Formats: sequence, C-alpha cells, structure tokens
Amino acid sequence: MRHFLPFVRRARVVMSAGAIALAGWASTPAWAGEFLIGTGVYDITGPAAETGMFGYAAQQEVNGLHQRLRARAFIMQGAQGGPRAVFVNVDLGAAHESLKLAVIQRLQARYGALYGHENVMISATHTHVGSGGHAHHTLYIIAAADKSGIGYDAQSFEAAVGGIVAAIERAHRNLAPGRIELVEGRLLGATRNRSLPAFRANPDAAALAHDTNKAMTVLKFRKDNGREVGMLNWYAIHPTSFSLKFTHISGDNKGYASQFFERRKGANYSASETFVAAFANADEGDVVPTDGNAYSAPGYEGSGNEYANAEAAGQRQLHKAWELYATPGRVQPGVINVRHQWVTMPGLVVSPAYSQPGGAVLCTAARGVSFAAGGENGPSNLPGITEGMTTSSVQLGTALQTFANSALGGLVQTAFFGISSVTSDPCQSPKPTLLPTGALDWVPSVLPIQVIQVGTLAIVGLPFEPTTMVGHRLRAQVRQQLAAKGVDTVVVAGLSNSYAGYLTTREEFEMQHYEGASNEFGPWTLGAVQQTVAHLTQAMVSGAAVEPGVPPRDRTSALRLTRPGVVFDDKPLKESFGKVLQDALPAYQPGQVVQASFRSGHPKNHLKTQDSFLRVERWQDGQWVAVAQDWDWETSYQWRREGLAYSVVDVVWRIPAGTPAGSYRLRHDGHWKNGWTRAISAYTGVSRIFRVD
Repeated sequence: MRHFLPFVRRARVVMSAGAIALAGWASTPAWAGEFLIGTGVYDITGPAAETGMFGYAAQQEVNGLHQRLRARAFIMQGAQGGPRAVFVNVDLGAAHESLKLAVIQRLQARYGALYGHENVMISATHTHVGSGGHAHHTLYIIAAADKSGIGYDAQSFEAAVGGIVAAIERAHRNLAPGRIELVEGRLLGATRNRSLPAFRANPDAAALAHDTNKAMTVLKFRKDNGREVGMLNWYAIHPTSFSLKFTHISGDNKGYASQFFERRKGANYSASETFVAAFANADEGDVVPTDGNAYSAPGYEGSGNEYANAEAAGQRQLHKAWELYATPGRVQPGVINVRHQWVTMPGLVVSPAYSQPGGAVLCTAARGVSFAAGGENGPSNLPGITEGMTTSSVQLGTALQTFANSALGGLVQTAFFGISSVTSDPCQSPKPTLLPTGALDWVPSVLPIQVIQVGTLAIVGLPFEPTTMVGHRLRAQVRQQLAAKGVDTVVVAGLSNSYAGYLTTREEFEMQHYEGASNEFGPWTLGAVQQTVAHLTQAMVSGAAVEPGVPPRDRTSALRLTRPGVVFDDKPLKESFGKVLQDALPAYQPGQVVQASFRSGHPKNHLKTQDSFLRVERWQDGQWVAVAQDWDWETSYQWRREGLAYSVVDVVWRIPAGTPAGSYRLRHDGHWKNGWTRAISAYTGVSRIFRVD
C-alpha cells in the first residue's frame, strides 16, 4: 500500500449454566442480559463519479460504484447503568478528525452529553477504493485529489457524516437487554509483513511466532429475546486487494467479508434493525494481503483479476469470522469503562520510562524522504528515492529534484507553492525532512487517544496505522495495566477518530522505511502513545477522571476548494433519459457477464443513499423481484461522460454460480438536472428480458 504517493486458539468458555445455554444459541435463553446493546447500519457512500478516492494518492477519479460503503454502529452499556460505549466501523480509508468532530457535534445537538468524544470511537476499515474528500487538513486533501487536482468534496463529507450519525441513531433506538460474547482465534495464511527489514530491527522480533498479528478477535451480540443482532471483529490487514487502477467505489476485502456475513444472516439494510457484521482493522501498518493486487510490485503480485484478489482476501476473513462466531466463547461481564484524551503532540515531554534516560520531546510533524518511495509492495519508482534514506544517505542531494519532477511533486508545488529543500531537523534524526507537514499546518497536531473496556476486552483506539510490533507492545502493556479490572484481551484499533500517518517503534523509525518516514512526530512517538495510554488505564483502575485536553480547532468553515456539482445534464434530441443504448443478449449462463448501457444523468444529482442505482430483477410469481442491487458484490455501476453534458451508465451483473434459471432484466434508476429550471427529476431505464439457464 502507498499512502499519499502512493490460535485457531481454542475458545475460552465460562463453564456456567448461562454459557452452556449460550453455546447453542438457544431461541429461548434462560439468562438475563449483562448489557444494553444496540446495533445499526447506514449508507455512507459518496458521489459515484468525478471525485477522488483516499488511500493510494494516485489521483484515482471515481467513475462508478462496485459496492456501497456502510457505517456499522455498536452501542454497549452495562445493564446496571454506567457509561455507554459506541464503536462505529466505517468503510473508508480514514476516519479523519473532521468526521469525528462533525459527528459528535450533531449527536450532542440531539442527545446532549450522552454521546461525546470520550465514549464514541469511529474506526476506518482503510479501504483504498472508498469515497474520499472528507479531510480538512492539506496533506490529506492532496492525497484525495482526483484528476482535477481538487481533493475535498462537500457532498462526500456530508454523506459520511450523515450516515455515521444515522447508524448511531439506529443503534440507539435498538438498545435492549442482551449479552456480549468474546471468542478469539488465529487466521493464518492471509497476511504477510511488507517491511521485514524494519520489523526485524526490533530486538523483540525474534521472540514472536509470526511477523504479523494473526489474531482475530470477535464480539457476538445477542438480545435477551433471542435475536442475534451483530458481530464485530478486528483483524490486521491492508484492504488493498483492489489496485490503484481500480476506480469504482468499494469496501475491498473487508467490505466483501461484511457483506457476505450479513447476507448469510439475512440482513436488510432498509430495516431499522437488522444483523450487523463489522470487520474492523487493527495493527495493520506493515501488513498486506498474501494475494497482493493486480499492480503490486514483483514478489507481491496478485492476479490480473481485480475482483478475484479482493474475494480471496475477503473470503479468508469471512470464513474465520464465521467459524469463530459459531464457536462458544466467553460471556462478558457487564462492565463498560471509557477514557479519552486530546494530546498536543509537538513538544510533548515523554518520560524516561517510555523513551530514553533524561526523557525526550516529540518533534514538529514532518514526512521523510523515504515517504516518497512508497512501500515495498507498491513503490513509487521515483529515480533516486528509495526506502531507508536517512540524513547520511549520499543521494539526498538529488532526492528533492526527483520529487519535484514527479507527478505528485508537481501537484504539491502547483497547489502549495513548492518546497524549497530537503531539510534536517535534529529532533527527527535520522529522518531527512521532505515535507514539513507540521510547520505548514498540513496535518493534525492534536490527536485523540482512547481506551474502551468491554468486559474482559480493552479496545485501544489510535489515530495511526500501527505496525505489528507497535501492536504487540501496546497489547502487552494494556493487559498488564488493566489486569486488575479483569482485562485479559486487548485489540489495538488503528485508524480511529483521526488520521496522523504511521506509528512505528523507535527501532523501525531508525530504519526509515516507508512506515518510519511516515511517522510524523519523530522517534519517540510510540513512547508518547504508551505514556498516554498508561495514564488512561491507570485512571480506569483508580476510577479517576482524566483531563480531556484541548480539542483541535474545528476547520469546517475554513475556505477550501470543493469538487463542483452538476451544472446540467443533456441528451440527444431523439433520446430520453433511461433509453437503452446497448442491450443485454437474449440468454446467459451462470459465470457469464450481463451488461446494458443507458442514457443517464450524473450520479451527483442524487446519491441514492439507502437506495440503488441499479437492480437485477427476476420474473417471479407474476412480478419483477430485485435479486441484486448496486451494493452487491456481483454488480457494477459504471458511469462515463460523453462530450460536455451527455452521460452513459453501464449496468453490469456477473452472474454468480447457483443462480436459478428464469427470466431476468437489468434496471437503472437515476436523476437528471435541467439546465434551465435547475430541477432534478427521476428516470428509469430497463433492458430487454433475458434468460439465465
């Protein structure tokens, strides 16, 4: 993955009458819930055309929709009262600070102090082909730029914020007594470490059985009325199975796993309450799928079939999660504990216990030269720029010019007046600074650190991409610190509540591979995080409150360029919107691909939130019944512009094995904008009827 350049462990079972009854998921439980639980899911998909994605920073311009993105919310409260905890998993590349601030603002306008930064954790799956344009900080605006060079999209931002709030509201309305069960296992063969030299530089690396975190941790949610309402798991992997050439919005491998788990459970996305399956991320900083993608570097290659790569990585997670969900686990005691603090990073003093004799101070944020190299699995291939470039590297003199002559360097210089030279900040040694992101105010400097306890589980929410060793050290620390509170299982939920690049160990920072060069605040950043987490966990143990810290400035109203909307839609005089331009064939078989093309309006006219741009319909019992929509893995909505104001949409259905024989058709629903009246009107187009045999 390139950013901005780009066991089964036997389940531990509480042998009580309640746990034994739970093992069979009895329809009439003989126990009373330890918690109030509620789940909710809602659409957060941004515009399906002419906007950017966030992840590869390859100026990917969206031109279609493969899979709708969702926010999946879980609310938990001890049945005897006390604090609530909210975990929201979002199908996005990052849960930017801008999103968290806006979501909390809207929740508090509705619920008062019930939900706030302390007890709400928003965590991104890190799909690299999701809607972008949400950030309010310059570096991430640049990273989400499409071919226009504009990297902010107000329509996409509103879709994400509104959808996250709606998912939480659904979960809030659905609160009822229930149980939470924990089970943990190991998923082998799904991931590899892309930065082995940096990982092996850690003195504790040799003691680990694996070079990536193989644990999958699952929470199962079931109400006292017997209804199964959710599954939440964490597993460390980069959702980079779709490549930087893929331009249809998708949840990637975690999106695949969520959708198919929910499909097996009969989820209905229109219902106010339905089964919710969230595949959250963990310490994935140096972790990539074993399958690679269609454009991965040699040694990391995937197949040329973009969908097959994502399916392979998604199926492994799906099958393991399904296996663990069916495994009796531990009924969790009804304990919820939450702590959160805003931490001003530059200048933060890190004590000797977490740094070096005499202590240390965090640096002003900066990205190193090797940040421009990209990771081993997806290098930028800029001449003269490699991983491992430090202040002693002889080729530093040519690195700036190489970067300036690159497409990304050109974009940076055009938009932000250039960068004068590679500099050396002694605080950041041995990192040579390529982008002085902190001095330019391009990245967040006030970061949220959060710990949530759910029974015997602690969730550590961090606004970084933590590496494998970072995750290992933090889990060991928190297990020890919260043992007195009954915690024996810890997950490190990276990509939570904000985004501030990578979090590496000091030893990995010294190596200055891609991850270390993308560690903004210098060699002791992990020490600062460990120090803050210790402060939060100690407060949990003692019952003390935590000073909230000074929150970051809300940048919502700041002036910035945003992707424009639609001026008007046009069509040839003798055509109508929805007209079939290229029809389906008369007959197909499973495994084949059906496609029909329609005269269309621009998808920005109406995002079809909680709806669909397409339907595959089957004639059944005297009526047309939808069997697939635009969120289904087997379909694609493909948009393209013709000339100035004409649009064409291709509706694609990859017929899955086992499709029943019968009569089918493809349907496209859209909206067009009148250039004279500015009115937006709905239209529908339908293909010929075809047979599937």
